[in-house]
Amino acid sequence: MPPSSPSAADLYFLGGCDLEMQQIAEVLSDHSVACENLGEAWSGKLYAYHESKIAAAIRRGQRPVLIELGNIPESVQPFVDIIDHHGEDSGHVPTSLEQVLQRLGLTPTHEQQLIAANDKGYIEGMIAAGATLEEVEHIRRDDREAQKITSEQMQQAATAIAARDTSVPGLTVVQLPHGRTAAVTDLLHAYLGGPGYANLLILCPGEVNFYGDGAVITRLKHRFGGYEGGQLPVKGYWGLETSDTEQRKAIRDFVESI
Repeated sequence: MPPSSPSAADLYFLGGCDLEMQQIAEVLSDHSVACENLGEAWSGKLYAYHESKIAAAIRRGQRPVLIELGNIPESVQPFVDIIDHHGEDSGHVPTSLEQVLQRLGLTPTHEQQLIAANDKGYIEGMIAAGATLEEVEHIRRDDREAQKITSEQMQQAATAIAARDTSVPGLTVVQLPHGRTAAVTDLLHAYLGGPGYANLLILCPGEVNFYGDGAVITRLKHRFGGYEGGQLPVKGYWGLETSDTEQRKAIRDFVESI
């Protein structure tokens, strides 16, 4: 956890683009806080993209604040503050937006509360936070836009959903031709008018993603590695970057056997 008191020497480095990260960037800008915003999609290489600038900031005597960069070397960690709420912290710490607001001494607005709830608990999280259907639709639309999901990708997701495999009870399997999984989860979700799902496996080019039961996610992480998030240990998501045909089949077989 980062210290609660900000410093004029802080230099924030932001992770991949989604609505939460976009809101963090706006908060920092509104309060004239220095930051480096890569503005790229999620990737395990985010720290590497910022590495030279982080090292330069440390040499200048600044305190880098790394937000959801991932894979931060242990040798660097004593010289930086780390803000995240994924991995082992999933479900146990405030969201990154909430941590930034607390660090700056700010009280979250209603919209920021919903953005945080969405990032941690998705649609169910927003409902639990008191969001209306219109607010849920608004936040989800803004999140897709922040992730740069196109109308063509939404249509491709709709086509993939139409061809989904539900032959295993309680499991929906979708073959998606791109990596924008939010297009699938939003179109499938019953609250937004979709057919719904209990557990969902999305096979993307170069990546496999699972959404659903926390116990399954724990077993997937133990067996295959990867990353996880959400409202664990109850429910959440898991993903692994892999193009290996045999490994992808092994993951699907593993999920279908549980």
